[in-house]
Amino acid sequence: MEKINFSKNLLGLRKKRKITQEELANYLGITKAAVSKWELGQSYPDITLLPIIASYFDISIDILIGYEPIMDKDEVRKIYTQLIEEFSVNDFYNVYNKCIEYEKKYYTCYFLQFHLGLLYCNHANLAGEQDKIKEIFEHALEVFVRIQNDCNDVKLAKSALSLKSYCNLVLGKPDEIIEELGDIYDIPLPSEMILSKAYMVKGNNKKAIQTLQIYMFNNFMNNIGAMTDMLCCYNDNIDKLQLYLDKLIKLTDLLELKTEYPQGILSVYPVISIIYASMEDKDKCIYYLEECVDVIAEKKVFEMNKNENKIFDYVPEYLEGMDIGNILPRKENLIIDSFKELILNNPALMIIRDDIRYDNLIEKLEKIK
Repeated sequence: MEKINFSKNLLGLRKKRKITQEELANYLGITKAAVSKWELGQSYPDITLLPIIASYFDISIDILIGYEPIMDKDEVRKIYTQLIEEFSVNDFYNVYNKCIEYEKKYYTCYFLQFHLGLLYCNHANLAGEQDKIKEIFEHALEVFVRIQNDCNDVKLAKSALSLKSYCNLVLGKPDEIIEELGDIYDIPLPSEMILSKAYMVKGNNKKAIQTLQIYMFNNFMNNIGAMTDMLCCYNDNIDKLQLYLDKLIKLTDLLELKTEYPQGILSVYPVISIIYASMEDKDKCIYYLEECVDVIAEKKVFEMNKNENKIFDYVPEYLEGMDIGNILPRKENLIIDSFKELILNNPALMIIRDDIRYDNLIEKLEKIK
């Protein structure tokens, strides 16, 4: 919804300036009664007076009238979910243009702007040609830059910085990322651990456990992501590659990732499969692809409530309580299509094309609805 805050703003500005309604009226050449009606919200000034009033208080017209697009988080969640659905079934550019309309209408609603940027990143590949995909990421980059520069929400601005860097990575702009993030090696203060101890001192063990679980979960997932990337860094050092590969597999097994957080499987196991394909180990390559297909087929990727969560039993509640909740970044059919695209077209997996198990993988994916 949208709201004009002119009446409230004018009253506040006048009192801050310590002037009477009559003094303001005299300056504008109008009656005191007119100013009174403005402040009560019973009427509004002629549009030609707005620049004069704004200049008098040394502010912009936007600030004076207080026009702000107001959309609460539930409304954003609803729109976000709806747009994800539309991207999965409708023409990409029809939905993309609809997003642009939201972007323009709610230009300073940064929470919505952030999630529109997410939608652009998660669905850009649907644009088709590489130059079109690049245009989408360039636009997403503009959105995140604006949020980082203009938003007063520190947490949201920090998230925008991360996605801004991701866009620069996709766009082949590593120098921009290094310039902005190259000095982040300071050891952060683990505030979650201090907070958990505070809860323990207060005798609130439940909150202490929740805080520590979420802290551990986020760190484990970040470390798994870092180790997965490390595999790609050591593609010219077989010993280091094997070392990190073994540790990564042990960590995913230790955390029981397949039951605790199967969404992570689709980020890790395809990379492991490709690494084993490069080592010409067909059995392990196919095994980890089969694990992915099983997770997809069992719908564990799409339905958080089917996870066992023995280790991180507070994580589902944490994810549900997040600003946008545990909504998948793309619809199920697009996630399945992306995985299918990997199996069908990644040149590294050519080694398994003549294996009957490869045909079985494709057949099983085709049957998933």
